[in-house]
Amino acid sequence: MSQVDVSRRGRIAVLTLQRPEHGNRVSQQMAEEVTAALERARREPEVAACVMTGCGDVFCLGGDYQGAGPTTAGRMEFARAFIDMSHAMSRLGKPLIAAVNGNAHAGGFSIVVACDLAIAAEDATLGLPEAAKGLFPFLALAIVKDALPKKLLFDVVYNARLMSAQEACALHLVNACVPRAAVLDRAIEAAERASSHDPDILMLGRDFYYGMRGVGPSEALDKSRFALGAALAAHDRSGRQ
Repeated sequence: MSQVDVSRRGRIAVLTLQRPEHGNRVSQQMAEEVTAALERARREPEVAACVMTGCGDVFCLGGDYQGAGPTTAGRMEFARAFIDMSHAMSRLGKPLIAAVNGNAHAGGFSIVVACDLAIAAEDATLGLPEAAKGLFPFLALAIVKDALPKKLLFDVVYNARLMSAQEACALHLVNACVPRAAVLDRAIEAAERASSHDPDILMLGRDFYYGMRGVGPSEALDKSRFALGAALAAHDRSGRQ
């Protein structure tokens, strides 16, 4: 049974995480289905942008590491699938919006951070509560670490502290807080606005942004030169002034 529902709202693909009885926790199967859906969306010209949301009252409460079983091999496969999903999000080449319909904890919080934009329910909480369960947010931390100042990051991690949607908005982790019933529509509106420009230029620019992460200034400037050249060539082909 599929754990991700993919539907269309006009030019926008909506990916809904579908394990509400498990807090929409990301299993290996779910991660692989999200990866496949995002890779399809990158290839399909009729899809202008993607929205990720959760089924029911939560967005995602993290990764289902328990479902990976007790063996190291199973756990490594789960981690591999989660990492592949994160890479697919960065490689989408089109706007990716989180419709945070409820709580986003642990790996679910990292999914929100990994999206380009996020619209959150005003009663949602976000954070990294793994320490309260004797764990540490290893996979999530790799994604979230650049989104928060160090002191705030460790405050959230060490205290297993959950932020309100309003605090997350003030920290620019989400773009807006709205009533829960309006989250998906607002996220789709944001996706439509973000994708209203030349898709070739958007793909080049988004790929450039994600390709710059973790590289030094000199390499980033080199990448910018080639990205600009490709963008100007695409601009010329479009015939725009």
